Amino acid sequence: MPQITLEHSTHFDTTDFRALALEIHQLCDTHVGATIQSCKTRVVRVENLIIADGAPEQAMAHCDLRILSGRTQEQKTALADAVQKAMLKHLIQYDGPRQISVEIGNLDKPNYRKDVLG
Repeated sequence: MPQITLEHSTHFDTTDFRALALEIHQLCDTHVGATIQSCKTRVVRVENLIIADGAPEQAMAHCDLRILSGRTQEQKTALADAVQKAMLKHLIQYDGPRQISVEIGNLDKPNYRKDVLG
């Protein structure tokens, strides 16, 4: 926990997603008390997608961030706002039409399992 997925269209290929992910990890620590060591981010480049009217210049980036249940709505809202701000800061090299979004969801504590090996 947290489980983070950063999906992006090919318009953002030059973005330093490692730097963005590390900033998001820090924000998870700051806003919801998750340890940086527990954060996991997957960066997914999406080649086949249709946005709005299907024009090829339409771009998108989305952060799906799942945290263990039990956080307050205020904590989740603060985290979403901070992650959105970080994404806007890092995703500046493309200035065409783009949609940048964030969703904070819950991982149900009783049903979430994790082992750290080695």
